[in-house]
Amino acid sequence: MKSKKLKRFLALVLSAALLLSACSSPSGTESSAGSAPAENAKYRETLHIAVTQQAPSLDLHKNSSLIARQICDGTVWEKLVTLNSKAEAVPELAEKYEATNDGKTLTFTLRKGVLFHDGSEMTADDVVASMNRWIEGFSSAGEMVGDARFVKVDDHTVKIDGASSLILLPAMIAGAAQPASITTAEACKNEDANGFLKDYIGTGPYRFVEWKQDQYIKLERFDKYSAYGTKGKEMDGWSGYKAAPTKVLEFDIVADQATESAGLEAGQYDAAFNVPYDDFARLQSNPNLTTVSSQMGTVALIPNHKQGIASKQWFRTAVNTALDYDELLAATFGKGYELGSSYMDAGQPFWKSDAGSESYNQKDPEKAKKILADNGYKGETFTILVATLNKMDNMGIAIKSQLEKIGIPVKLTVVDWATLTDYRKDPAKFDMYITSFAEVPVPSLKLYFGPKYPGWSDDEKLSKLFKGMTSAPTLEEAKTKWDELQGYSWEYLPIMMPGHYMGMFAWQKNLTGVNMYSGGPKFWNAGIVES
Repeated sequence: MKSKKLKRFLALVLSAALLLSACSSPSGTESSAGSAPAENAKYRETLHIAVTQQAPSLDLHKNSSLIARQICDGTVWEKLVTLNSKAEAVPELAEKYEATNDGKTLTFTLRKGVLFHDGSEMTADDVVASMNRWIEGFSSAGEMVGDARFVKVDDHTVKIDGASSLILLPAMIAGAAQPASITTAEACKNEDANGFLKDYIGTGPYRFVEWKQDQYIKLERFDKYSAYGTKGKEMDGWSGYKAAPTKVLEFDIVADQATESAGLEAGQYDAAFNVPYDDFARLQSNPNLTTVSSQMGTVALIPNHKQGIASKQWFRTAVNTALDYDELLAATFGKGYELGSSYMDAGQPFWKSDAGSESYNQKDPEKAKKILADNGYKGETFTILVATLNKMDNMGIAIKSQLEKIGIPVKLTVVDWATLTDYRKDPAKFDMYITSFAEVPVPSLKLYFGPKYPGWSDDEKLSKLFKGMTSAPTLEEAKTKWDELQGYSWEYLPIMMPGHYMGMFAWQKNLTGVNMYSGGPKFWNAGIVES
C-alpha cells in the first residue's frame, strides 16, 4: 500500500526544485515557459544553441557537468520520475511508484512500450542495470542506499529494499546533479577507458547523433519517441508532453562568452547558455532577445581537511571570520549573485535554514587576527587553487587581498577547470580550492559532507548528523537533522559558503516553447515557426 505520509513528504521535499526568477525584456514579453507548439506549424529544421563549455562526457551517471545536464537531461536521457511545476516527483518512465509505510522499500511500475533510440523496448532489466550503475557512480546515492540495489520484480516492475528509510531517494532520482538516466542494460556494460558510456542510448525525444570536439554536439528528433502526457498542453515543470517540433538541436561550442554574446546579437545563434554578466544588461535592452536570470547554485571555498594549515579548525574559523563575502561575490559575478547563509538555495524553501547564520559574512579582520594569535599561527603560506572558468580567479585575487591584510600570505594557483579537477585530487597541491555547486532538491545531494569528496571532511559528528538526516523516517526528523547539520557546519566549516550565483540566458524573440523551469533552458518543445 502506498504510504500517504511518504506522498505528502515528497510533495514537500521536492519544493527544493529551482524556482526561476524570469526577467522580461523591455518590450514586456515574458520568457517562454515551455508552451505547447502550434498545431500544424512548420518549424525551422535546426536550432543553433551556443555553449561555452565542453563536458568530459554525456554519461550523466558518472558526470556532474552542468552543460552535459543542460544538453541531455530530459532531452536524450529520461528518468523514472521527474519534477512538475509544484516541485512534486511525478512519473516519467515509471507509470507509478509506491513505498512501504516505513519508507524502506520503494517499488516502481514501468511504462510499457517505451522505446530506446536503438529501437529496443525498455524493460526492468534495463532499469535495474541503469539504476545500479547510477548508484555506484554517484557517491550521494551510494551513501544513502548503502548495500541496497534495485532488483527486478517482473518485466515491468522494479524495487529497492533499504536497511533504513529511503524517503529521500525519489528526490535524488528526480533532481540529482548526476541524473539517474535510463539506458539499455547492454550499453551499461560498454564503457571507455575512463569508465564512461561509449553509447548514448536514451529514451528521450531527441537522440544523440554526433559530437565534434570543440565544434558542436548534434541531437536529432527521435521519431519513435514514446510520448506521455497530453498533447497540446503546456509543460508542467520538467513533466508533460514533449513534442520536439524542431528536427535538429545543434549545440555549438563557442570559444568564449564575448563571442557567444556577439553571435547571439548577430543572429548566428538562436539561444545562448551562461552569457557573460558584463553583457547581460546590454542583451536585456535588445528588443530582439528574451533574457532570463536565475539562481543556479552556491559558491564554495573548500579547505583541505587532510593536511596543511587549513586542516586546523581554528585557522578555517579565522579565514571565515575575516572574509567579506559580498566583496568576493561582486568581484566574480558583478550583480549576478545573492548573499545568504543557507546552504540550500532560494528555490528550496522547505530546507532553508538560518542555523549558524551568526558565523556568516562576519567580515571582522580584527577578530580574525586574534584567533590566529591565540592559536600560535606562524605565518604559514595558504595555497588557494582556482580556475579561470566564470571569472572565479577574480574571487581568488579578492581572497588573497583580504587575507594578506590580516597577515596570512596567500599563493594563488590559477589553472583551467580541467586542471583544477585533477589537482584537487592531490592534497599536497592546495590548502583550499574555489568551486561552485548547482542547485539540488535535497541536502543529501551536497557532495562535500563526506571524506570521499576532495576536501576530505572526515568528522565524526558531521558524518553522524548527515547519516541521521538521510535515514530519517519522517520529514520532520529529516528537517531537524538538517538544521543541526547546517548549524554545526558553520562551526566545523567543511566548506565556506560565500553565497549564491545567478545564471544568465538569452534567446531570439521568435524562438518559442523554451522550458525554463530548472537548471537552464530546455528545448524539447522549442522551435522557430517559418513564415
